[in-house]
Amino acid sequence: MLTLSKQTPTRGTTCQTCMIVRMFVIAAILMAAFIIVADGRMHILAWVTPMHAALAVIAIGLTGFMVKLVAWRRKQAKSVSSCREQAVQQEACSAGTDQTSSR
Repeated sequence: MLTLSKQTPTRGTTCQTCMIVRMFVIAAILMAAFIIVADGRMHILAWVTPMHAALAVIAIGLTGFMVKLVAWRRKQAKSVSSCREQAVQQEACSAGTDQTSSR
């Protein structure tokens, strides 16, 4: 999701959607200028094909997915281990007072 409707930018800042649109417009202008300037030397970019671009998009997407998956797994493992530590502490406290847990 590009924007969160619940979060409005503070006064004097721009929203994320506006920043994305601005970056796209700047990139399009720079690309047009590059094509005009480098018209005779475009043979250097002959290896850039639609298939290579598609493979690059897929590779970047898969890499981003794997990074987010690993980060999520680490966060889940950390929260599970902290829950287990809390359960052990509760059991130790209840053992000291001869009370049993309802679990």
